[in-house]
Amino acid sequence: MTAELRPATLDDAEAFSALRDVVWPYQVGNAESVRHRWSTMPEAARLLMLLAVVDGQVVGAGRAGLNTWTSEAGAAHAMVVVHPEHRRRGIGARLHDAVERHLRDVGARRVELWADDDPGIAAWCARLGYERTHELRFSRLDLSNPDALPPVPPMPAGVTVTSYTEVGPRVAYEMDVETIVDEPGEMTIDSIPYEEWEAGHWNDVLIDRDASAVVLVDGRAAAYTVVDADRATGRMWSGGTGTRREYRGRGLAKIAKSVALRRAIALGITSAYTSNDEVNRPMLAVNEWLGYRACATEWANVKTL
Repeated sequence: MTAELRPATLDDAEAFSALRDVVWPYQVGNAESVRHRWSTMPEAARLLMLLAVVDGQVVGAGRAGLNTWTSEAGAAHAMVVVHPEHRRRGIGARLHDAVERHLRDVGARRVELWADDDPGIAAWCARLGYERTHELRFSRLDLSNPDALPPVPPMPAGVTVTSYTEVGPRVAYEMDVETIVDEPGEMTIDSIPYEEWEAGHWNDVLIDRDASAVVLVDGRAAAYTVVDADRATGRMWSGGTGTRREYRGRGLAKIAKSVALRRAIALGITSAYTSNDEVNRPMLAVNEWLGYRACATEWANVKTL
């Protein structure tokens, strides 16, 4: 049966979340977080969200929009996902064609699409004109045995740990925008409007602001790690870890992540997931020290329209 392509609504969040859990079990989210993300997407992003439906079942999805957190004109993102049992039927190609038409219509110039580390998918992206660029490693940490974690590093003089809740959104925003610009990637995240950040990130339904750790040096917020907790499944996602430039090289990220993971365990979290660009060796070293182990790989694919 031919799949029907139709726009997604907030009522489709549960079906999309279920599809994502099948295809990307190493990502953490739920229907509530999907609804939040869709409903807080800024108008300037010109978001298109399509679903492929067969016999009433959502078997695929396509998403496209402009990147509103970069100064690069025409920077855009795209996503195409099809349930493994419904692949090789042309559903992905139809979704991609619709997604690309939309991006051309809204003035996109350069598109980034993430894809699984699979030879067939890599060939599919190449046929569509994408160039594979860099690798993203997903890792998992078993938190069912807290004693397996390495000890929290000793606190240097003047160093204390507080939370997202205590520092508040403005300080958290200032840390985020200063550190995220240095993250590896195809598109530099260098232009984040505060209102968008607050609506989409600070108010994310998954964020546990009490568990999210902020390291202070002489009272100034210097490093942080964000805990996105899905208590229903006992899983968490590291929603961001960063250290301000002047405080790097002091092991503060180790302290932030160590404290945040222990706070997550207190919430009933038993599995932690994160992702790192393969060139980000300092952050990979921190995660490997904590005990994270690779569980999946994705590749960035870029196309100029």
